[in-house]
Amino acid sequence: MSTRRKKRALMISGVIAVVTFCLGFQLYGAKANLNQVNGQIHYEKINLKKQKTKAAELKQKNKLLKNEDYVKDLAHTKYGYSQKGETNYHLSSSK
Repeated sequence: MSTRRKKRALMISGVIAVVTFCLGFQLYGAKANLNQVNGQIHYEKINLKKQKTKAAELKQKNKLLKNEDYVKDLAHTKYGYSQKGETNYHLSSSK
């Protein structure tokens, strides 16, 4: 093999090595980015599940608040409201 062919083969090998290194580096970066995105997707799925649960609870509360008997009971027990003719007694539990 002549010197010229050796230099050309060495040059081509060098270019192939540089291209291979660049592609490997890009592949590594893409894999890291994919892992980060998958982590974000997992976090958002958990967040979505919590929000759906919260929405279901709020729908249930909204349904209860449309019930007149429930609202009366809530006002009576939680806020101490009374109807005409009723007397509320507040007993303290001191020990």
